[in-house]
Amino acid sequence: MDRVPRPLVAALPVALSAALLTGCTLAGADTRPAMTATPQVTFDPSPTGAGPGRTGPEEVPGRIDWDPVGPVAAQPIAAGLAPFDSCDALLDYYVDQADDLVGPWGLGGGPMYLDDTVGGAMEMAAGADEATRVAEPVSAGDGAVSGTNVQEEGVGEPDIVKTDGEVIVTVAGGALRVVDVASAQVVGRLPLPKDARGSELLLAGDDLLVLSTGQSMSPDRGPAVHGLLPYGATRTTLTRVDLSDPSRPTVTGSVRMEGAYRSARMVDATVRLVVVSDPVGLPFVQPMDAGLEAEQEAEETNRKILAESELDDWIPHLQVLDADGQPEGEVQRLLDCDDIAHPAEPSGLSTLSVVTLSIDGDEVPPISGAGLVAAGDTVYASTDRLLVTTSPWGRWIEPFVGRFDRPRVEDVRTDIHSFDIGDPSTTAYVGSGSVDGTLIGQFALSEADGVVRVATTTEPTWWGDAGDEASESALVVLAERNGELVETGRVDGLGVTERIYAARYLGPDLAAIVTFRQTDPLYLVDTSDPTAPVVTGELKIPGFSSYLHPLGDGLLLGIGQDADERDGRALGLQASLFDISDLSDPRRIDQVAFGSGGSAVEYDHRAFLYWAPTGQVVLPAELWVEAEAEPVQCVTTPCPGPTKPFLGALVLEVDGSTVVEQGRVTPRDDDSHDWRGQVSRSMVIGDTLWVLSEDRLTRVTLGGLDDRTVVPLR
Repeated sequence: MDRVPRPLVAALPVALSAALLTGCTLAGADTRPAMTATPQVTFDPSPTGAGPGRTGPEEVPGRIDWDPVGPVAAQPIAAGLAPFDSCDALLDYYVDQADDLVGPWGLGGGPMYLDDTVGGAMEMAAGADEATRVAEPVSAGDGAVSGTNVQEEGVGEPDIVKTDGEVIVTVAGGALRVVDVASAQVVGRLPLPKDARGSELLLAGDDLLVLSTGQSMSPDRGPAVHGLLPYGATRTTLTRVDLSDPSRPTVTGSVRMEGAYRSARMVDATVRLVVVSDPVGLPFVQPMDAGLEAEQEAEETNRKILAESELDDWIPHLQVLDADGQPEGEVQRLLDCDDIAHPAEPSGLSTLSVVTLSIDGDEVPPISGAGLVAAGDTVYASTDRLLVTTSPWGRWIEPFVGRFDRPRVEDVRTDIHSFDIGDPSTTAYVGSGSVDGTLIGQFALSEADGVVRVATTTEPTWWGDAGDEASESALVVLAERNGELVETGRVDGLGVTERIYAARYLGPDLAAIVTFRQTDPLYLVDTSDPTAPVVTGELKIPGFSSYLHPLGDGLLLGIGQDADERDGRALGLQASLFDISDLSDPRRIDQVAFGSGGSAVEYDHRAFLYWAPTGQVVLPAELWVEAEAEPVQCVTTPCPGPTKPFLGALVLEVDGSTVVEQGRVTPRDDDSHDWRGQVSRSMVIGDTLWVLSEDRLTRVTLGGLDDRTVVPLR
């Protein structure tokens, strides 16, 4: 395989690399696909696509030879893949893959270039693209409780707040807070580990799982040696909490593991956790000066370290903690050697682990797991499959790596790794595939009956002049075959010179894709034949939608930005209501523009709330509006007009073909631009609406948005 140089800065911390990801749209000719005769497609607004029109593998016309994965117990790793038959073979694989990469700066740092095999050295921080669902059902008496907005029905997703209708559980100020809904008071508090960052929650009955990420302290290797991990290794901690007595949330046990938490999914009470770990036991050195002799000595030392490395230097480990957070028992490997495989094409030196645990079980450690020598950042799951993807080129940032030749279009690809999660007791690696381009996040993916749909954009570069190469998007269909995800069909030419801003799969036979540069084409794509997906309709309007939500009855709601039709300049937050009942003629039937500002929904779908019983939509928002004119002294010319922010939640009503603003909820009484007033989540419990901000919960009536009650969380 030809090696393509790839720069890497070893000392750049993971969180910083994720925060600095940028993108741009490129210029080029418009060569959109021609519209064809509209096929008969059954529109299923349910997010699972389990309604009318769902087909099994034997019913798909023109399908490749079908090779479903057999029972997990009988086939832990799919045929045609590359499992390791011994721990020695696994170690040899790591060492062989690293042999061509090791140099004076170890496996990173300095003016080093890596090939396409290294995809995990600068992994995106957990949730960075998560990037981003229909309400997750929560058991609560009469069912008048909303839950986390999830992508697929029946697949729970972790979030910063959970409720069962009687209590609200969230994380604030480094501690778990339990709020009694009836009294609107904090009744329980539980400190979290000091190194916990970005904690998320999963709730099932009285059982709560807290998923946290932190970093170990960097080892002190003395002034003469600079280690590979100057910022410490990333670790993931799972804390199991008993909420049977809300006033006394009790830790029943926890486990700490090496690696960065990507995300998790829950089907019934079974949780699949995705962790990506880099080798932490390799004390590579670096040259002490700029001389050639120093470089040669450092490289010789590093090659010796590599040759003498042991398996435990490469693979992740776990440690069980007691109720007080103290180590309990010996450190052990997270996965056995025969649970780890590698895809047909080398995919890096990271270890991607998908571990299975029961949220309501007695055992704190994972029940089982499956691993892959590969990287991973985006996580998607149906009830049967969990997909983890990696887009290596999406992590290289010019300000930190210097000038270098921009990648060829054919080199920018996304790897997709599939795991079978149909058996609640275990997880099995199914196979891997690859598509051109990069993905916007989890909403670019869908799986049903072994068929995977992927919406992808091919952008030749993220900086500089694109030259004659123009970005465009495609919808690619893959199917499982002998340990691989094999392409069966595709539709190209979507949004030439543009990139994808939103995607939503509306059942197994229909996809909606939004691209944008100056106008917003909304494409409807018929995917009923996986060998020949086809565009059925297209709508061009100013602006774009970053999030799409099906409302049923052929209606689709888009949340995004209005834009100047002449130059594509964003003008502010908007909500658009689309009628897609005629797949050949999608129409925007109503629009509400809110002016300059944005919403967290544009990058995190969990911030969106649609309450179907009343047709209400709740959007966190930060808006800038003109204040009343006041005499001001200004030293600039022209003098800017006074503005004031709105920080809170917008409440909309969707009634048939119209969408209107019902009102606004503000967590704070003043108009100060206090970031703690930003709303992150909202939920409905009975006839009340609750909104969560940094330091408080605010409750109002659902009908009138009045009778305001504030619950401090600090």
